[in-house]
Amino acid sequence: MNHLFKYSFEGRKPIELIYLNNSGDISYRLIIVRKINLDNVLVFDLQKQQMRTFNIDGVLSVAKPKRQRGVRNA
Repeated sequence: MNHLFKYSFEGRKPIELIYLNNSGDISYRLIIVRKINLDNVLVFDLQKQQMRTFNIDGVLSVAKPKRQRGVRNA
């Protein structure tokens, strides 16, 4: 998981994140990592167009996007 956070941070590239919040709700986000801390990660949420902070403990999954933004499948 940390290597994908670093990939996004260093390359300023988006990654997919699936997150479980304190209320038990699961959400999908397309993010670019801005800062990595021990307990949380500061990201720019591409859908909400704003900065967000996520607790590392709530991260269920991280992955490179299956499809690049703006690129169509032929």
